[in-house]
Amino acid sequence: MKHTFSPRPILSPQMVQMIATYNEDGSVDLMNAAWGGQLTQDILVLSLDETHKTVANIERNKCFTLGLPSCKDIVDCDYVGIVSGNKVPEKFANTDLHASKSEEINAPVIEEFPITFECDVHHIVEDEELGYLVLGKVRRILVGEEFLKEKNQFDVEKMDLAFFSPLDNTYRHFGDVAAKAFSCGLAKKK
Repeated sequence: MKHTFSPRPILSPQMVQMIATYNEDGSVDLMNAAWGGQLTQDILVLSLDETHKTVANIERNKCFTLGLPSCKDIVDCDYVGIVSGNKVPEKFANTDLHASKSEEINAPVIEEFPITFECDVHHIVEDEELGYLVLGKVRRILVGEEFLKEKNQFDVEKMDLAFFSPLDNTYRHFGDVAAKAFSCGLAKKK
């Protein structure tokens, strides 16, 4: 018999997603986003609360970066997620992370993160039921050389990407390989 639950955050695990923008004074703002994902090959979607400092920065700058952090940086990532940029504008300076300016857009790139998406705002949806959604058009993806294998293949194990599990409110490491995608099911093909 199965137990019934009302709707709640349960899709797990989710990649830890860090949104970086510039504040009005040019300082770096970094936010740990709970809800987001990749809508299409070149469109990311972020579900945000309009009250975040990051939202004001996105609206003003019309761009942002989305970084995927390693587990080694999870304490700093959690910190910027629980501290409001509206109340503690220097919160990024309180971390051990480093930022440089993107060469393509007016947004910071967090140096420690293995993968960074540089995005222009494609569209903003404000919906009473869905909330505030930012659709970002990916201009390019940055990956540190130390996280690449031969032939520019991602080395997922070296990246040690952080994941969030809403089932038990924990951060987790990327798991072991269960099977090879687009291949393991071939044995069933007739």
